[in-house]
Amino acid sequence: MQRRLRPLAVLATAAAALLPLAACTATPGGTPSGGGGASTANIASLVQADQKTTIEDVQKSLGDPTVKPDTKLCYVTRTLANEFWGFERTGFEAEAQKLGVQFQTFAVNDEASITEQLDKAQSALNQGCTALLASPISATALDSVFTTALAKGVPAIVLNDAKGTLPGVVYVGPDAEAIGQTAADYIAEQLPDGGKVAMIEGDPGSSNALNRGKGFKEGLTKHPNLNLVASQSAKWDTNQAQTIATAMLTANPDIKAFYSQNDTMAFGVQAAIDAKGLTGQVIIVGTDGIPQAKKQIADGAITATVSERPSTEGAAGVQTALWLLDGKTVPGWVDVPAFIVDKSNVADYAAGMP
Repeated sequence: MQRRLRPLAVLATAAAALLPLAACTATPGGTPSGGGGASTANIASLVQADQKTTIEDVQKSLGDPTVKPDTKLCYVTRTLANEFWGFERTGFEAEAQKLGVQFQTFAVNDEASITEQLDKAQSALNQGCTALLASPISATALDSVFTTALAKGVPAIVLNDAKGTLPGVVYVGPDAEAIGQTAADYIAEQLPDGGKVAMIEGDPGSSNALNRGKGFKEGLTKHPNLNLVASQSAKWDTNQAQTIATAMLTANPDIKAFYSQNDTMAFGVQAAIDAKGLTGQVIIVGTDGIPQAKKQIADGAITATVSERPSTEGAAGVQTALWLLDGKTVPGWVDVPAFIVDKSNVADYAAGMP
């Protein structure tokens, strides 16, 4: 993974020559897709479960999606109190508007309520949605609804979090383990002589938290001079992160770097470091790339963030749904890679999220 990747601010085809996705316009019977679209196709059979392809490659291979009459796309997101999911929704809604597709967003109030999100997803399916997009709270939380959707010929697409294993469901987003590994590699670059590091984890029930943590720990194995001395969940909360980071610094005052599994917890880590009089002496790497984090990077308060591309993911989800409804074959994983933002390139991403 190239950590200095410069993603496109809008969805566009890659400039470089890219290999086409194999059999990307074939229906299950081998007949080229076209007028019939997915009306007679098994949606799950259009998903190449073992394929992982970047969104730019898929766009180049499949071209602009076709919008069929009476198409309605529904997105079941997480709480919009979290700025990140607001950008994911914006990407979804903006692309749907641009293409002239009916759409509806269903947001939960409680970030941890699987039951609430399941109810929203069932409601979406009952309201005539021809494709269901969602950012599940856990990897299996919405499997029952996805199974029903696929049986009805309704594409099911996961955006950003909780990549599952249910056949026929497409995942659109980054590799969460690669995000953690990217953070570990970046910290190693900043600390050539090594040192003690700590990790602030997200909610223990979140797939993103589990996979980012796994990736970070695996990344550290490549850098034996980095010693993980503390790792604890702050459940995505700034105040909890500050309390936990304060305790970690009290027990290990010589911690050289923190990896925070999201940016809002990184703000809590920053507050703890400031309170200890260690401002500028401890590396802080967050995750997501929300605007406030980039402002903090520009100001020198936070070192870096592994930035995701939620606006791109939301738009890619719309395109993927339309390709499936048109009977086109898509990869099981539409990859939207994350990348490092630090002081060297933060000015390139001054507003919004890519």
